[in-house]
Amino acid sequence: MRNIIQFNFFRFPAVAAAFLLYQGGPRAAEDFSVWTHAANIELNTSATGANVAGMVLHFPVLVRLNAANFNFPQAKGKGQDIRFTKAGGMPLAYEIERWDSARALAEIWVLLDTVPGNTANRTIRMLWGNPAAPDSSNPGSVFRSTQNFVAAWHLSASGTAARPNSVAGGNAAVPVAYDGDENKEGMIGGADSLDGATAGDYLDLGDGYSQFGGGFTYSAWVYPTANRSWSRLLDLGNGEAMDNIVVTRQDTTGNLAIQVWGTTAQFWSAPDVLTLNQWSYFTVTMAGKDMRIYKNGVQILADTSALPITGVTRMANFIGRSNWAANQYFRGLIDEPELSKVARSADWVALAYQNQRLGQTLVTVKPADCADKLVAPADTSVSEGEILSLSATVACAESYAWSIVSGPSARILDPGASPLVLRIPRVTGDTAVTYRLTADFGDSTPSRTVRVTIKEAIPDPVFTLTAVDAWNGKDSLAIRPAIANLAAIKASRDSILIWNWSLSGPEADTALLEDGLWLKQAATGGELHVELCLANGSAPVCHDAVVNVTLASTSITGARLTGKVPQEETVPGWDAAGRAASRGGAAGHRLPRFQRF
Repeated sequence: MRNIIQFNFFRFPAVAAAFLLYQGGPRAAEDFSVWTHAANIELNTSATGANVAGMVLHFPVLVRLNAANFNFPQAKGKGQDIRFTKAGGMPLAYEIERWDSARALAEIWVLLDTVPGNTANRTIRMLWGNPAAPDSSNPGSVFRSTQNFVAAWHLSASGTAARPNSVAGGNAAVPVAYDGDENKEGMIGGADSLDGATAGDYLDLGDGYSQFGGGFTYSAWVYPTANRSWSRLLDLGNGEAMDNIVVTRQDTTGNLAIQVWGTTAQFWSAPDVLTLNQWSYFTVTMAGKDMRIYKNGVQILADTSALPITGVTRMANFIGRSNWAANQYFRGLIDEPELSKVARSADWVALAYQNQRLGQTLVTVKPADCADKLVAPADTSVSEGEILSLSATVACAESYAWSIVSGPSARILDPGASPLVLRIPRVTGDTAVTYRLTADFGDSTPSRTVRVTIKEAIPDPVFTLTAVDAWNGKDSLAIRPAIANLAAIKASRDSILIWNWSLSGPEADTALLEDGLWLKQAATGGELHVELCLANGSAPVCHDAVVNVTLASTSITGARLTGKVPQEETVPGWDAAGRAASRGGAAGHRLPRFQRF
């Protein structure tokens, strides 16, 4: 009968390890599985859509939302929780120009690295419905100076406040002589309505604009309400006839004129393109000596210049006002003026117009198919004892839950957690566990499985106990295991070694050693069975050995306890095996202290 059960704990020095392990690479900035609503945004550049043949790179796409394609009460009041991703989940930079929940209107610019030409099935994703989400609208990440933008003034500010430049570090457009009623509904959000009076209101663009040596593009939506003589859509310069780049009405005609002043003056005119009381989208590009004018995305004039634009700093720069004192101020509305230090391509210009015009056919917002929104994480691997985080994408479902299909795993306490976070158990050898994610969509309950391979990282104890052929039962005898991989166990993370000694057969007085068991003396002869189970977090590994107790008078010196006996402490009334003392407890018996490696 087994009559001794003892435990001994030894903790090895801790090994540093990351507490959280996120599978599939670095942790994403946001967990999109907690967003409750999604939609597909389809882009169509084929003949049935924008009808743009060539590829356009690094293009800000305008997404318009209204009551017909978006449920505004599902989102935060200012659209702070709106997000955009590629079809595969990669986040996309965006800027909210306007978000008006009361009127159910919003305009958002989303930066796409590529818009393929003549393609009808390019799709990005829009997500919303996360009350905890912060505002991630970032103008500078959409209209990037690294992509040649110099300015993008949306003119959606109200009153006399400066009109911000969405290009990081770019000049704001500062109202001059505004009386506070200039902000009107424009083509995209707000627009500035200029009165064209004798001392009219206008926008001062600040100093600079020397970077057009490599190219130039100016575009704007224009709604003229009067034929004001030489009224300016743009005038960059240093005064009258000094380094000017001018986009203007030609006298009081309907002609759109371009002027470039340097060592000589250059002049071009597109006849009868300025129409009163009608929105038109004009774009002017220059690359070297090549000059082009576009109206509503279509080229209306192409010519060459004698000299390229000079690269001087310009100190007098305006929208709505001329550098020439005799010229009149612009009367009408202007919206979305943009400047770039490169000549945008014909495909870019056409795509911009087709995207921004009313009744556009480039962008379609469609409700997402809920079945497509059940996306489980990919199969992965993790080391035993680590923390596993599984993030799924589930939207539109009434509920969803994780379960264990097979393999060793910690109990799932919260099946509806997002993400699912579990501490991986100890295993012997690499082991697989399969989890299932099931969603309830009311009329269907689709599921996805995830296979997680648990890598053995903490070795199980490997040891032996040596049998003793003869022990006289009087001279003390030390039983020590030979732990073959002790160094590896000590070096592993969370390396706690648990000792469990069990004896059966003749009764013997014992005490614990820091690395073994001390047999003090035996009461009778016979076969004493000594078993040791070692465990460090997984299933115990057990081995036993037989000590033949002879009670002979001859000492077995080879099995004596050698070295310094461990310091002992008195435990009155109990022997080293934890049994009630057979000889009373007055004097007590001794038990070694716990030792740490």
